[in-house]
Amino acid sequence: MQCWSAQADYAPLAVEKTEGCWIHTVDGRRIFDLRSAHECINLGFNHPKVLAALRAQMETVCYVTDDFATAPTAALAERLSELTPGSPEKKVYFCQSGAAAVEAAIKAARLYQYNRVFHDGGVVDAPSQYPYPYKIISRYQSWHGSSSGAASASGDPRRWFQEPLTVPGVVLAPGANPYRPHFPTVEAHLDYLDHLIEQEGGRNKVAAFLLEPIVGSNGIILPPDGYLEGVRRLCDRWDLLLIVDETMTGMGRTGKFLAIEHWEVEPDIIIMGKALGAYCPLAATILSEKVARSFDHHLFGHGQSYSGHALACAGALASIDVLVSDGLLEEGAVKGQQLGEHLKALGEQHPCVGDVRGLGLFWTMELVGDLETKKPLRKTTEKYEKTIVKEVSDFLFHERNVYVPSDKFGLWVVPPLIIDEDEMAFVLEALEAALVLADRLIAKRD
Repeated sequence: MQCWSAQADYAPLAVEKTEGCWIHTVDGRRIFDLRSAHECINLGFNHPKVLAALRAQMETVCYVTDDFATAPTAALAERLSELTPGSPEKKVYFCQSGAAAVEAAIKAARLYQYNRVFHDGGVVDAPSQYPYPYKIISRYQSWHGSSSGAASASGDPRRWFQEPLTVPGVVLAPGANPYRPHFPTVEAHLDYLDHLIEQEGGRNKVAAFLLEPIVGSNGIILPPDGYLEGVRRLCDRWDLLLIVDETMTGMGRTGKFLAIEHWEVEPDIIIMGKALGAYCPLAATILSEKVARSFDHHLFGHGQSYSGHALACAGALASIDVLVSDGLLEEGAVKGQQLGEHLKALGEQHPCVGDVRGLGLFWTMELVGDLETKKPLRKTTEKYEKTIVKEVSDFLFHERNVYVPSDKFGLWVVPPLIIDEDEMAFVLEALEAALVLADRLIAKRD
């Protein structure tokens, strides 16, 4: 079964091999992966250091339950605790997908607040009311995964497949999009969030604020200046936990290990996934020292069979070593700046490009039907409809051998961090041809 798709026309291409940024098919095509395999292969395909680490680990232990300890699992938990913002005295829960890590984060936040109120003498504003904080504030235009809790905490159209049977206890707030702002200023936006938290019960009822520091699937949207810092202050004021979902933006994608580091904001819970495990499914829910201590003597009521999978953790450790020790983080930041400059120059030449935005090697070109009105070529309700965006994506795939997602709201430019100058030139030439096509299709439609 193909994800998020009707099945009648499912016709995947058979792959012979992968290497670097490229997918080689059995019929002789060589396709550049401009989406980094759903943002899972930041280091490209078949990185030799990661493959060597996986081979070595397979000779010792691939998997045991968490009643036992393995060196790579322990070492990875320690490494993540040191690399992420805040005290290194964190604890890490491992699972196999970003959605599963989100589920763990939501449950951890609610259990932390339960312990705070009932075991630790935490402050409540209205003791005569139900005092257990359980609500999660998330945002429209967010995506946190397809499991029940994660999808319910998402503002993406894929949530609609689950309605009306979404998990209760989630409140969706407006997103923060500088290109399409809902408020005249950041201060006004933060004032509204403060009002929303109060109206939802404040510290009596609200457990956490969940957000992507840079919105991923719904448009690679960077927050306006001061927004993330303001949300952190609101969480402190109301005793809420700040959960940051770095599933797509972690592991060097934005030029730093985590995207949140660009704003020097310290979260209470960090979610990592996708590229963390390189070629093995692996995700992590990283609990700050404050949150982790809540479970020293109270149950962490969550778990999965393959938690802490030693083989996946060995691959993740090798990936981090490549990022940090081999200088790929710094290289990615430089390449990202170059890519952004090229994309912005390209966007200025085509009336179909409304906005070019991104950070590191995480970029999008939002396509619009009119520059003045910012009329989108694909509305939220048209995520799976055939629009000009879909035609442009198909053109890149079939005519230019460049693989980009077809369900976004523009052109997705998310190459592996190892992209070289020749490959970047190849991609930019293909994107220019795609924009020429988009301009022509819009003119023909109008």
